[in-house]
Amino acid sequence: MRSGPFRVALATSFAFATGILMPLSLRASDEIVPSKTDLLQHAQAALAVLPTQYSLTLHTHRDGGAFHAWQRFVTVSSLVEYESASGDGRFSSLARALLADRRGLDGNDDFLWVAEADLDMAAIMTDKPYQQHAIQDAETIFKQIAAQYWDGICDGGVWWDHFRTYKNAITNELFLDVAARLQNVTGSSDYKNWAERTWRWFSESGMILPSHAVNDGLDHHCHNNGGPPYSYNQGVVLDALLHLFAITGKKPLLDEATRIAEEALAAGTTQSNGFREAEAPMTVDSRIFRGIFVRALGHLVLALPPGPERARLSSWLQDESRALWKNRFQQAHFNATWEKAPQQPTAQAQITAASLFVAAASLPNDATQ
Repeated sequence: MRSGPFRVALATSFAFATGILMPLSLRASDEIVPSKTDLLQHAQAALAVLPTQYSLTLHTHRDGGAFHAWQRFVTVSSLVEYESASGDGRFSSLARALLADRRGLDGNDDFLWVAEADLDMAAIMTDKPYQQHAIQDAETIFKQIAAQYWDGICDGGVWWDHFRTYKNAITNELFLDVAARLQNVTGSSDYKNWAERTWRWFSESGMILPSHAVNDGLDHHCHNNGGPPYSYNQGVVLDALLHLFAITGKKPLLDEATRIAEEALAAGTTQSNGFREAEAPMTVDSRIFRGIFVRALGHLVLALPPGPERARLSSWLQDESRALWKNRFQQAHFNATWEKAPQQPTAQAQITAASLFVAAASLPNDATQ
């Protein structure tokens, strides 16, 4: 399990694992508010579809189909998050199988997603040799990218691809997050130095706008390319800043994470109080973006002290989770857009739905205060 602010109360895990249901509570408006157990059961129902209906899809060996190889490792992290919150290990073998399948990987961001999944899996493993192997794998990936793909173009940063054509937000956010996490699990100051160096570069790169939205990347002149502020770019940086805050204690990092999160919600809110991606229609890639975002948003809420910021972010997660459950189809199928119609079932939709339910289930009891 994750430690510190990311730990979920053991009572919640016990109640879910033993099947003891908590009573539903009512707000003043008489709207039913699902309990943590209810939300974890919603997540379990969404994830149960994966091994039964999408097993071959998850093991795709090339891009171009309905699922991309890098999304396999986001799936691993989502399954681990569910297990950490619920104590339910029914998807553990699936997560292990997905983590072991490295087919179809391409750019540096793809391999950094593997490193993230390695570290997530290591955090819940009791098998010490397996745990150590996962950490070492993440270290190998990070060190190779640091040695080969960080250079002086644009004054720093790592390249997105092996052909060195593009420096973008997601690759450098993942690089920052993995560095900070590796410092935490290994104690090596080298990783802390890399994390701080990367954040200095990233914060000055121009990819973070004055509004605190994070755009997609840099052009050939090392300027913000005006690319869409995809929700996963807003999400990965939240985790990166939280992990960097954990190893440095610098509160401005937490403040910046909060500003990025609030801007993402403001920019993504629709007239019907739903949430939209920065670009429509969704692509195979973007169908999983919001799952990455809400998982990180849940982590941020757990790290924030009581106050209006935490209350706003918590309320959004609670409201979205209730709305999504209402918009479900038969057998707990969901749309990647989280809308009711038209029904367009995908593996990514199930993963993003489960991530939202787990994030809402993991909120502290006083989160809306």
